[in-house]
Amino acid sequence: MNALTPNWDDLRLFAAITAEGSLSAAARRLKLSQPTMGRRLQALEEQMGAKLLERMGGGPGGQYVLTPKGAELLPLVERMVEAGEAIERARPDFAEDASGTVRVASGPLTIRFVARRLPELLDALPGIEIELYSSYSLINLSRREADIALRNRRPEEGRLAMRALPQPSYAVFGANAYVARHPVAATAARYEECRWIGFDDTRGHSESMLWLTTKIGRAPHVRCSNASAILDALIAGAGLAVLPCFLGAEEPALMQLSGPIDDLEREGLWLVLHEDMRDRPRVRLAADRIAALFHRYRHQLQPEGAG
Repeated sequence: MNALTPNWDDLRLFAAITAEGSLSAAARRLKLSQPTMGRRLQALEEQMGAKLLERMGGGPGGQYVLTPKGAELLPLVERMVEAGEAIERARPDFAEDASGTVRVASGPLTIRFVARRLPELLDALPGIEIELYSSYSLINLSRREADIALRNRRPEEGRLAMRALPQPSYAVFGANAYVARHPVAATAARYEECRWIGFDDTRGHSESMLWLTTKIGRAPHVRCSNASAILDALIAGAGLAVLPCFLGAEEPALMQLSGPIDDLEREGLWLVLHEDMRDRPRVRLAADRIAALFHRYRHQLQPEGAG
């Protein structure tokens, strides 16, 4: 590559700024500093002989919009980015054996379900190492942020392959000690008489939270930013909470106080992977074994009644 040839990394940087809309967001995505991003964008524009992005507004959060020449270049760069991501997805699997690392991403409680059953999963995957990534954010499988995602909504974007898994049911839970001190927790009056634990505003849009706030007519008395904190507060006896039913089988300190909540029958649980990865030996084998794990524990995911 000579001095007149645009650097591939700088073209990828241009695409990231365009997609994110700001230098700061693109810098976080590419794990670079904003000054470095600015210098490399300037170098690319000098090589192309044209202004590609125009900054609108001041401050670190200023937005970038395409110039006419930038809009002309962007489709070409996007095809390069797509080809580069496809090469990166394929690279680990040229050995054509079922070995290596598989990264699995999902929300905290689904990842907890898998983590609690890792020994039997790993026994079924000799030669494969597992990375579990817990996040509420939507993982980008095209950029290989994960090999496999477990999602509670059927995906509609991109070139994705998917299969349905047993859908976790939700119910009301309380700690044995809390129920012993507050017998009303075992009755329908629990919604008016008991303290409740749930998400704060950062996760207030979740279906379980919308159901709970409608049911009790207010925000929960104890509000947490993640499901692990809700579970810890529940076990400690701070109140009642709505959680997946499989937790009842794992936590002897908890009591399931209601049957599965019909109003929280969601769109299902889906195992999702990029189409380019579905025939990679390690990913295909891991996907098969994870799906089998969920079906094997269907009775814990979907119990028939209250505990």
